[in-house]
Amino acid sequence: MLSKIGRIGVILVLVAAGVWLALRSVSPAAEDSARLSALQVAAPGGRVGPGPNVELLPERITVAATTADLSAIPAGVYDPNNQFDRWQRGEIDLLEDENIRPAAEIAAMRQASERLVASGNISLATEANGPSVNAPAPAGASFTSIDYTECCGGGGNVPPDPELAVGPNHAIAVVNVALEIYNKSGATLLGPTTFASFFASNPNCTGVFDPNVLYDEEADRYVLAIDADGSYYCVGVSQTGNPTGSWNIYAFQTASGSDFFDYPHAGVGRDAIYMGANIFGTVSFKESRVWAFDKWAMYNGQPATSATKALPTSEDTPQPLNLHGWQQGTWPTSGPHYFFTNTNFNGQTYSVWSWANPFSGSSPAKVGTVNLQTYTGVTAGMPVNVPQSGGQTIQGNDFRPQDFEYRNGYAWSVSTIACNPGSGTVNCIRWAKINPATATIADAGVYASNAQYRTFGDLAVNHCDDMAVGYTKSSTSMFPGIYYTGRKAGDAPGTLQAEALLKAGEIAYTSFETSAPRRWGDYTEMTIAPDGTTFWYLGEYSKNTGTTSGRWGTYIGSFTFADCTTGGPAPTPTNTPPPGPTNTPVPTATPLPTATPPPTATPQAGVMHVGDLDGAKASTNGGRRWQATVTITVHDAGHTPVSGATVSSRWTNGATGTSSCVTNAAGQCSVVKSNLRTNVSSVRLNVTNVTKAGSTYSAAANHDPDGDSNLTYIIVTRP
Repeated sequence: MLSKIGRIGVILVLVAAGVWLALRSVSPAAEDSARLSALQVAAPGGRVGPGPNVELLPERITVAATTADLSAIPAGVYDPNNQFDRWQRGEIDLLEDENIRPAAEIAAMRQASERLVASGNISLATEANGPSVNAPAPAGASFTSIDYTECCGGGGNVPPDPELAVGPNHAIAVVNVALEIYNKSGATLLGPTTFASFFASNPNCTGVFDPNVLYDEEADRYVLAIDADGSYYCVGVSQTGNPTGSWNIYAFQTASGSDFFDYPHAGVGRDAIYMGANIFGTVSFKESRVWAFDKWAMYNGQPATSATKALPTSEDTPQPLNLHGWQQGTWPTSGPHYFFTNTNFNGQTYSVWSWANPFSGSSPAKVGTVNLQTYTGVTAGMPVNVPQSGGQTIQGNDFRPQDFEYRNGYAWSVSTIACNPGSGTVNCIRWAKINPATATIADAGVYASNAQYRTFGDLAVNHCDDMAVGYTKSSTSMFPGIYYTGRKAGDAPGTLQAEALLKAGEIAYTSFETSAPRRWGDYTEMTIAPDGTTFWYLGEYSKNTGTTSGRWGTYIGSFTFADCTTGGPAPTPTNTPPPGPTNTPVPTATPLPTATPPPTATPQAGVMHVGDLDGAKASTNGGRRWQATVTITVHDAGHTPVSGATVSSRWTNGATGTSSCVTNAAGQCSVVKSNLRTNVSSVRLNVTNVTKAGSTYSAAANHDPDGDSNLTYIIVTRP
C-alpha cells in the first residue's frame, strides 16, 4: 500500500514539474534581486554597492578635509554622468522605487484617497481667512534661477529638488545637480556650477543627487551637501562668510553593501550639522537614521567626526531642527537637538526625537508622538497624481514631513496630503507648529481649494512668529506655477491668508520619462534671512526650456510682513527646550563671524573673463538644415579686449562636440555648429575654459551687457 502511494506520489510530482516547466517557458520571469537592485535608482542617482557582505559601518567615523576654490571652478562643466545621458545609455530608469511601502500598497492608499469625504475644517484658499488680502508682501528681489538646461553642464536631471540658503549678502540655490550663487539683488556671482565639479577633489563624491544647502547664522558659514551614489554624504563648508571663495570638503560614508542611503535633509544645530535620511535594503525600506557632523571642526578645516544612530522601523524621513534667531538673541544656548519623523506612514502620526551629546555615543530619545489628523479634524490621504492644463499628470509623492524650522522655542513643519475641501479630492498643504520639548501641537491647519492641487510646500517663520509657506499649484486649467501665502502670529488658529502668485507656469510639463505621472519635486525651499524678517522662496514651475526632455524651471522671490521689524528688544522665547548639558564646545581657533562684503565682479590683474556671448542662426541647404554661430568676447580686469586667447567650448542640448577659437584684436572669436536638422529646435554652447599664457580665466567675473546669455553659455534657437 505504501509503495503504491509512493509511486502515485512520484507521478504527481513529475506532472507538477512538467506543468511548472511549461508555464515557465511561456511566462515572463519574476524580477530577481539583481534586476530590482539595478532598477532601484531614485532619480537622479544610480544604485551602486560593493556587495552584501561588507561589514556594517561604525557609528563614529572621522575623515580629513580636501579643499575647493569655487572662484576657480568654471561654470557649466559637462558632467558625463548626468541623469539624462545615463538614461540614454540604459544605465538607469526613472522609477521612484525608494518608497516606504511596497508599490501595491502605495497604489491602494492613493485609490482610497479618491474616496475621501468632504471636510469643513479646511482653510479655503479662495477666502481671505486672515486680516489682509495677501500676505506676506513682496520685498523687492524676484528673479529666475536654475532650469533644466542649466543643471548639468549639458544633459539633464529630473526632478530638480531645489533648496535655498540666504546669508547677509548672498543667496545660494541648488538643484539636481548644480548650484548658483547670487547677490541679494539677484545678480549671478558664480555658476551654475555642477556638484561634480565642486566635489571633484574627493573621489567618493560621484553619482550625486538630492542636494542640501544651509546658512549657519551663528558662524556666518554656508553648507553645501549632497548624496553620492547612495553611499556617501558629501559636505562642503565655506571657509569664510563669502561663499564664492574657498571651501572645506568632506565625504562621510553613510551606507555599505547593498544598503542605499536616500533623501538626506540637513539642519543647523549649536554643536553640529545634523542630518536625517532613509536607508533601503535591496528592494525595500530598511530603516531611517540620524547623523551629527562636527561643524566647528569642519569650519576650521580639521579632521571631522560624524556620529550616527538608527531609529525604529516605524519611523521614516527624519527632519532635523534647523536653527534661526542668532542675530535676534533667540538662538538656543543649551539642550538637545530635535528631529521630526513620519510615524507608521499613515499621514496622521509624527514623532519628535531628542539627541543630546551625539559624539558621546548617546542615542536619540523619543519625546512623543502627535496626531495631526486628529488636531486639524481633516482626514489625510496619500497625495494623488496632479493634473495640469494640456498635459499628463505629475507625481504627488507622499505625506512625509518637509523641514523642521526653529523659531522662538517652537519648530514648524509642512507636508502635502490629499484632502477633500468640498467637491472632491485634491492635494493640500498641511502645516504644524510644534513644541519640541514636549512634543505637543501649538497650532496646525490644512489649506486647500476645490479642483486645485497644491504640492511640495515649504515654510519659514520670522522673528515675530509670522509664517510664510510656498508651494506648486496646478489644475486642469492651469500649468504648474509657484504660489505663496502665510499667516500673522495673531491670526485665527489653523488658518492661512489668501495666496499670491510668484511665477506662473508657462507650458505643459514634460520630462524624458517614458510615461506619466511625471517626476516633480521632491521638495522646494522657503527660508528666512539672518535679519529675521525677510523670507526667500525657491519654487518650481513649468518652463518653456526649448526641449521636451525637461520643462522645469526654478524662481526666487523675497517678501516680508511689513510690520515685523527687529528694532527694540528681542521677544522672549517661549517653551524653549530646557537647559541640558552643552555639547562640543566652540574651538577658540574658530574665526569670529564677520559681515563679509559681497565680492565685486572685477577680477584681479591678469585674469580674463567672458565679456559677451552673442548667438546667430541661419537656414542652410534650402531650408533643410540650419547652423548656429556664437561669438565670444574676452576681456581683462579693466574690461579691455584680450587678443590671442583660446576659447574652449562644448555644444549640448541638441548638438554634441567641442569647438575652440582664438580671439582677434577686438577680443572676439566665433564658433559654428552646422548641418543641424530642422527637428532640432535649439542648441547650447557652453564656454568651458579660456586660456592664454600669463593669464587665468575667472568664470565668476563673466558678464553679458545685452543679457541674452547666462554668462557662461548661450542658447541658439532654430530659425
